[in-house]
Amino acid sequence: MKSLQREHKGHKQLLTLLEGKLARLKQNTPLDFNLLNDAVDYIENYAGRYHHPKEDIIYHYMVDNQLDPHKDFAKIIEEHHKLEQITTQLKTSLQGILLDAITSTSSFAIELEEFIQIHQQHLHEEDTVIFPQIERNLTADDWQKILPKLPNQEDDPLFGTKVQAEYLELYHRLTKN
Repeated sequence: MKSLQREHKGHKQLLTLLEGKLARLKQNTPLDFNLLNDAVDYIENYAGRYHHPKEDIIYHYMVDNQLDPHKDFAKIIEEHHKLEQITTQLKTSLQGILLDAITSTSSFAIELEEFIQIHQQHLHEEDTVIFPQIERNLTADDWQKILPKLPNQEDDPLFGTKVQAEYLELYHRLTKN
């Protein structure tokens, strides 16, 4: 759980940085769309391939073992699919902008704002509803069953304990631009 909570803290930092970029976009201040693309690519690659699958194993365990009386876990599993879709859509829009496709800045700003808000709401729901239920309901025996199923992965390459050089540069670029 500590690992998931640490990852959430990093994702929230990234979303806060993206909010700053959104504010600049709304003010018609020049923006580095390659930078935004790199940030969304990180979210797509890390959250989509590592973070959410790890959570889904735990969430499915909760559902499969009748530890989801209010269907909170079933709902949040579905949200992971929605997050994947909106991330793919935003990535497609960014790639269009980078290829000089005609795109309205204001419509892209709306899309980016929705992306940020949906991700923030999702993280808030997990942090305030989902994670506390896991901590209250799962026993050491449950964790013994879950842990072997979790994917082996490296630490979060941007906000983890060992930041990879390529993502350290992204982090510095996000905080500067």
